[in-house]
Amino acid sequence: MTETDDVGGRPVQAVQTSCEILEALLERDSAGVTELAESLGRSKATIHGHLSTLHDNELVARDGDRYRISLRFVDFGEHAKRNVQVYDVAREEIDRLAEETGEVAQLMVKEHGRGVYLHKAEGEHSVRTASYPGARNHLHCTALGKAILAHLPEERVHAILDEHGLPQMTENTITDREALFAELEDVRDHGTAVDNEEILQGLRCIAAPLHGNDGTLYGAISVSGPTSRMQGTRFEETLPDALRGAANVIQINATQQ
Repeated sequence: MTETDDVGGRPVQAVQTSCEILEALLERDSAGVTELAESLGRSKATIHGHLSTLHDNELVARDGDRYRISLRFVDFGEHAKRNVQVYDVAREEIDRLAEETGEVAQLMVKEHGRGVYLHKAEGEHSVRTASYPGARNHLHCTALGKAILAHLPEERVHAILDEHGLPQMTENTITDREALFAELEDVRDHGTAVDNEEILQGLRCIAAPLHGNDGTLYGAISVSGPTSRMQGTRFEETLPDALRGAANVIQINATQQ
């Protein structure tokens, strides 16, 4: 999967305002004109005009005097997922991993320097996690993200860290750039990455990168679960082997598309 990180050009203020409104609605579930105007520092007339245009284009829906993101974005989202080359074949393996391990299995790709969850499957004994398809996260604090970072050019990793930083999510989160690069080297050596309660206390995760036959980095797949079950031989050998095997199947099947 390729990504152009810098398209250049000057931002269009009207489009920027509409994007800020959509982001605000995403964060709040729904909001009224006054609330949006106060939070975004815009006049109510400006907000109302943008909301009217977004509504006319079916990008927001109105319930009384409150607005929300419309279901039109479901169409956009499904289209975007299908444009990811390995999505369909990876989804099958993710579902299988969740069923066989009983845990949460996920697929992540990189976009704009962050990780985007594309598919999530929950096994019989899985615990609830905050991630969901479409959610975005920092790359340094998840096993999925580290599996991706480990296989990017070093200068690109530095650029991502310069832009997004190394925010601390838990006391175990790696917040030192040198320490992160040392861990990324271990990821390349072992073929899998580990999240040791770095994004959520009590949750551990293992991930493996997804490559094409030509070496293209597609993303990463993972299995995560409570620390009480993610330890010993299961965590160090059984699950890593299962992930590497699933990644290999995805790689083979992706070439047949």
